[in-house]
Amino acid sequence: MNDNAAVKRAPALQIIGLSKTFPGQRALDDVDLTVAAGEIHALVGQNGSGKSTVVKVVAGYHAPDAGATATVDGVEFELGSAPAALAAGLRFVHQDLGLVESMTVSDNFKMMQAQRRLTPLRRRDDRIAAGAALRELGYDIDPAAVVADLAESERTAVAVARALDGADEAATFPLLVLDEATAALPGPEVQRLFRALRRIAERGTAILFISHYLDEVLGIADVVTVLRDGRKVTTTATDGVSHERLANLMLGRELVADAAANTRVTSGPAGAKPVLVARGVGGADLLPIDLDVAPGEVLGVAGLTGSGRDELASLLGGRLPRVGELTVNDTIVAPMAPHKAIDAGLCYVPADRGNDALFRMESVRNNLTISDLSPFWSRGRLQSGDEQAHAKVWIEELDIKPARSDIVVGELSGGNQQKVVMARWFRCSPKVLVLDEPTQGVDVGSKADIYRIVDLATDRGTATIVCSSDSAELERLCSRVLVLHRGAVVAELQGTDVTAERIEEIQLLPDSTLQRPAARQGALQ
Repeated sequence: MNDNAAVKRAPALQIIGLSKTFPGQRALDDVDLTVAAGEIHALVGQNGSGKSTVVKVVAGYHAPDAGATATVDGVEFELGSAPAALAAGLRFVHQDLGLVESMTVSDNFKMMQAQRRLTPLRRRDDRIAAGAALRELGYDIDPAAVVADLAESERTAVAVARALDGADEAATFPLLVLDEATAALPGPEVQRLFRALRRIAERGTAILFISHYLDEVLGIADVVTVLRDGRKVTTTATDGVSHERLANLMLGRELVADAAANTRVTSGPAGAKPVLVARGVGGADLLPIDLDVAPGEVLGVAGLTGSGRDELASLLGGRLPRVGELTVNDTIVAPMAPHKAIDAGLCYVPADRGNDALFRMESVRNNLTISDLSPFWSRGRLQSGDEQAHAKVWIEELDIKPARSDIVVGELSGGNQQKVVMARWFRCSPKVLVLDEPTQGVDVGSKADIYRIVDLATDRGTATIVCSSDSAELERLCSRVLVLHRGAVVAELQGTDVTAERIEEIQLLPDSTLQRPAARQGALQ
């Protein structure tokens, strides 16, 4: 932290009394946050603690409840306004980075500049400027390179440099927010980024740093604020704060640091031949792992963002390229071939139903039956009456509301949209069901209905894999849970050991206590 810069300036960001209520949920409750100029300030908490909501309110994506006040560099600031955030000079780097991968590095810079001010397009000058901005952070990246061809660490560097582009003086650039920007980076690249962040802070810019990885927080931050269940627990200097103490503040209980060793993955219920067998399956973040899932078993996969948990379901379902061999009842399933997976009896429900699972402008009936239209074809024609009657059965079975097959699926609530996707595959009597964040963005009632669907699939002998960031959900659904950390399996929990508390404890353990491969290098390069 640059003490001289901090003395001369008011807090880069000060928020008082921030609350945010969603239907049925109070996401933030009277939260205060002060980030000093030139300070690297970490914001930590478990999933659902309110970290992302704070960022979205500051960025203008969510409007706060009445009563909250804020200043930026001592000037009154309107929370919940994207134009106000832009005018105040606040910059954001989110986990998904927001880059257009088909465009060049310099064109991505230019695209962001256009949001701030209109400037003529001069390719040569733009590339020179982008190259200079990257070199200032310590990166030698070709501005003419297409973003899709860059390594993940280089993309992160581009996103950070782009966020800083155009900030000639610290006074015009008070705050940089990094929301899980290091999640996909290997250790050496994290340290490289940290060196760049320290240079930024030395110029007087404040940095609000959000990460699940507490070793990173303690390695970079001057100050840390802990949120739990939407409330601020404490704000404290990181000097003298241990990893265990910080985890205890997040969890609200003591962290238990035993029994987090690698264990061989078993084959599920005794005597049952596995339905799904994976050998050496890996991807960009996930190191090669072995899986065996038996009929009627529900295997959970836990892990923080970037651990490989958020990639595994897409690898199995064929959405992302993978290495290794995958079989369903001895039938080999080729990588990047969703139709082959479906033919083998593996059905996959992605996390982002809106973009990856639904035809949003089509009817519930069309979305539900598209997985297999063969029962409704007769004499070369689709028998719409039979299709409609079949859809009605599943609408009633899964309690989809409104109970109409002709309504446009995009008009349904998130929970009912998810039930449509579940019904699409459940009607196919899958041998394997792979669910990625199955209750993300759904209400309590729909969550209970989805749990009932999973229970019903289990009773029918379906082998189910649930990849979820919700530890309580894994405890509710699963008889066995694998915990991933930076691409590797670091623990397996079974039976009575499958508790939300134990899953969260293992996820927060320091790297040094976890038995895992020393190098974090993805299987796909």
